[in-house]
Amino acid sequence: MMFSYKAINKLGVLQRGILQAASQTAAIAELSQRQLVPVDVRANGGDLWARLTDAFQFKRRMSTRDMVALTGGLASLLKAGLMLDRALHIIGVTSERHGIRNLCMDLERRVRAGSNFADALNEHQKMLPPYYVAMVQAGELGGSLPEGLERLASFVERAAAIRERIVSSLIYPAMLAAMILVTMVLVLTVVLPRFRSLFDESQAKLPWPTRGVLALGDFVGAYGWLCACLIIVGAVALYRAWQDPKRGPQLSLWILKARWTFGLIAKTQTSRFVRTIGTLARSGVPLPQATSVALGMLQNRALLAAAREVHTSLKEGTDLSMLLDRAQVFPKATVQLARVGEETGRLHDLLIEAAETLDRESQNTMDRLLSVLVPSVTILMGAIVAALIASVLVGILSLNDLAF
Repeated sequence: MMFSYKAINKLGVLQRGILQAASQTAAIAELSQRQLVPVDVRANGGDLWARLTDAFQFKRRMSTRDMVALTGGLASLLKAGLMLDRALHIIGVTSERHGIRNLCMDLERRVRAGSNFADALNEHQKMLPPYYVAMVQAGELGGSLPEGLERLASFVERAAAIRERIVSSLIYPAMLAAMILVTMVLVLTVVLPRFRSLFDESQAKLPWPTRGVLALGDFVGAYGWLCACLIIVGAVALYRAWQDPKRGPQLSLWILKARWTFGLIAKTQTSRFVRTIGTLARSGVPLPQATSVALGMLQNRALLAAAREVHTSLKEGTDLSMLLDRAQVFPKATVQLARVGEETGRLHDLLIEAAETLDRESQNTMDRLLSVLVPSVTILMGAIVAALIASVLVGILSLNDLAF
């Protein structure tokens, strides 16, 4: 891939250029090897819509590409020895994105007023995801903000790569499903009514597949609007149940333990949770405080409720592994590694190792699911269309047999 970059050389002069690299992280590493401090690194092309939406402020949340550029640039400038406010100023004045420019200006003002970086970021919760502020806070508490930002940039880029791979893999089955859905509606509402008069005039007993498809066409034509309304009402009811303080955690717990999720939600979010705790504990942060920061890494309400109970009980001196086991929502392998870590005095190392294990398992599970999903959707949708066409053809052939 080709990347455009802005970087500062040894003399403090801003340079622009283009380089080829496998990823944005590799491009930043290449610039560092050239003794340049990256300020803005982004892939060439495909940015017209992003520029338009950015200029008109259609997007409220910062895009993944912007988060990687902001975080990686800050990490590089801080590792080069610049103060945080100066680094924010440089990124703000050199960025072409209005969102990043305005964000950096506000963060610079708050930092110069004496605010912590995490507290300043917390004022922009609509633009940044909760885990972003939590990981910045982890870096500040551990006294290694540049390294923390570097890890955060890598984390955001890896999460974006996983999301893009999933979306890319689902584009074909989604388009196929949409086209087949349109085909089914056209067959049931346009094609079948043209054949119904022919079938009615013959007064012959049609095969059961043809009768079933005709009945389905009549139902869609008469009550299709009602089905659409029921779907909308069901979606609204589900959303309100999700937002309800009582039913929301129960629904989250059901989704968390449902077999069709294959444990992906528990593994991915637990990985973020224990990785943050391990990183902070390695830096000397007390375990209760590290757990408090790691709460920001969880989005599932059932996991978050369980983690809050873990945080509360940790203040009373209870072992972390015992609390994780008592919650009954965290992966068993993680609980066992935490127990071994407490017994050997290497809790932070084994928590990070548990996070790596969970990441590998999640990646393998997603790869297997995607490899099965695409051909399955193709075969299923093809079979549905074939069944509709075959049912009409069987009815037509039965009329021909009757004629002879």
